[in-house]
Amino acid sequence: MYIIKNAIKNIARNKGRNIFIAIIIFTIIAASVVAIIINSTTGKIIEDYKSRFGSEVDISMDMEKLITENEGAGGQINLDTSQFITTKQYIDFGQSKYIKSFYLASSLDTSSSTLKALDEDAEMSGTMVGGPADFKMPTIRLIGNTDINQLSEFEDGTRKIAEGRMYENQNECIVSEEFAELNNITIGQEIEVDDISATETASMKLKVVGIYADYTKAYPNEFMKIAFLNRRNEILMSFDTLSSITEGVGLQTAAKYFLKEPSMLDAFENETRELGLGDYYNVTTDEASYNKIVGPVLGLSKIAFTFLFIVIILGSIILILLSTLSIRERKYEIGVLRAMGMKKKSVVLGLLSEMIIITTICLCLGLSIGAIVAQPVADTLLDKQVEIAEQAAEATNINKGMMIIGPDDISDDAEPLKDIDVSLDIQAILQIIGISLLLAGVSSIAGISHITKYEPIKILSERS
Repeated sequence: MYIIKNAIKNIARNKGRNIFIAIIIFTIIAASVVAIIINSTTGKIIEDYKSRFGSEVDISMDMEKLITENEGAGGQINLDTSQFITTKQYIDFGQSKYIKSFYLASSLDTSSSTLKALDEDAEMSGTMVGGPADFKMPTIRLIGNTDINQLSEFEDGTRKIAEGRMYENQNECIVSEEFAELNNITIGQEIEVDDISATETASMKLKVVGIYADYTKAYPNEFMKIAFLNRRNEILMSFDTLSSITEGVGLQTAAKYFLKEPSMLDAFENETRELGLGDYYNVTTDEASYNKIVGPVLGLSKIAFTFLFIVIILGSIILILLSTLSIRERKYEIGVLRAMGMKKKSVVLGLLSEMIIITTICLCLGLSIGAIVAQPVADTLLDKQVEIAEQAAEATNINKGMMIIGPDDISDDAEPLKDIDVSLDIQAILQIIGISLLLAGVSSIAGISHITKYEPIKILSERS
């Protein structure tokens, strides 16, 4: 107790010097608090997204390999369509013991002899240049999926049910308000569409159970204004309904699979190969989406870690120098205490107590200020990282402006994380306390080891 009381008195006697040291310690602790909070929060986000996207599997075609290996004489491409994945194979892959869940989306571009499509009479619709004389140009697009919860546009509000309900049973469908108005379609009415992909054109009947409001862009590609590409001409239904009413010749299917564990990727790929997956397909995790979403946060984490490292190193050096200079100034005081019979151990404990008291006060203030400042600092840094990520994406987006054939339900629509909520948790507090005590200990020991190696007589003689 005497040592602590004496330490408090010594701090009060040397206000100027100790206030300067306290400012340095406070700055280091506050900066460390901000860096640790950001690094801790981003670390949890990265681990969460890494786990989720590391378990999501994408089976995609290697177009370069497909074209190269099927290129014949005269530069003609003779594609071996027998190697293309069938709808049955997509379903069989989902039955794997390694798969937790899977999602299928399909589309069929077709037409109807009884229904009119928006922009059906447009210049580019209704004809096929260079095609067979009896070829009928598709005017509508049928879209089926296995899980309505995966329809992102109904989740974000760009599409929503205006009348009726979402399809639930076989042969049920929903249509857009514009399409329904053009064809005088009402809830409960049966509509007829043709399967122009079949060997002989067949018709199929669907019951309209819902009409949806569509706020999406009618034509994602302004240069391809063809009726069946108009989003208002899309008729939505279940995957089973669509796959059951077509022979599958023109059915385009995409799938996403979710592994039980990320480590099962190789085993799942081997199983798909045994089930007939061709060499033209790659089985990969969704690394692109992961990088796009987590990239800015990962950059923020690296900045926070680098900043923390620099602060600790530079702060330690500055504190060691200040502590050494401070104790040199107190050399005579230490010599007197030693000459009066105070043991070296007691002197060391007294000097350490002073530094620990100052550090504790700075720690309380630093935790409070750092916790307040961390959020705006994180927001500012993240905005900059998002800007860099978006610029990089624009520079490398070679598919921009190109028409993508296939169902729109499964697409690379991942958006970067543009905001994070940082907070001070127990783990971060313990790390900060550890760093603070380490700084106090290192800076004190450096100065103490210098002064306590001298004997009291030598210290007093130098003073005289």
